[in-house]
Amino acid sequence: MSAPELAGHLERLGRRLEMLRAESVEPMATAIEAAWRRNASMFVAGNGGSAATALHFATDLCKTTLSRDSQFPRIKAIALSANVGLLTAWSNDESFDQVFAEQLRNLACDGDLVILISTSGDSSNLLATAAIAKDLGVHSVAIAPQDSMLSGMVDITVGVEAESPQIAEDLHLAICHAVTTYMQAVLADR
Repeated sequence: MSAPELAGHLERLGRRLEMLRAESVEPMATAIEAAWRRNASMFVAGNGGSAATALHFATDLCKTTLSRDSQFPRIKAIALSANVGLLTAWSNDESFDQVFAEQLRNLACDGDLVILISTSGDSSNLLATAAIAKDLGVHSVAIAPQDSMLSGMVDITVGVEAESPQIAEDLHLAICHAVTTYMQAVLADR
């Protein structure tokens, strides 16, 4: 017999997954495809569990999308949450609000893409990154609540509403896996 908390979480997650539609994720998938087709770099960022999702998604984009005979251009994806040295240097010397934005300043070019993942959509470091992206001509996608501050600052939002951060993070990973599957098919058709 399972504890009520286990069943409750899985039931809530199941209901939210049933509400998730391909049409709401498709703009993100096509933005990633378009970035790949123009050989742009992609940057992924988030805090806490969303930082782990950013790492996971960047890995999937770079590796999982490949077939055995990958002679075509590969996806260039970098998780901004991966560089501990830069994260701690910026947060110690300046402000944690700038840990991703300053990395984007160093690495991104006009036409690149940044994907920001957040359960709240109100994290100051992600808002700063969205603002810098706009200044640099970097396209932007958020996986965040539709009515969040972040949603109003990016080009595309995949709206995720959830009862808890855990449900939101489960949905974020499902969205990232759906996009990875989409990109596998795109690269396989090349």
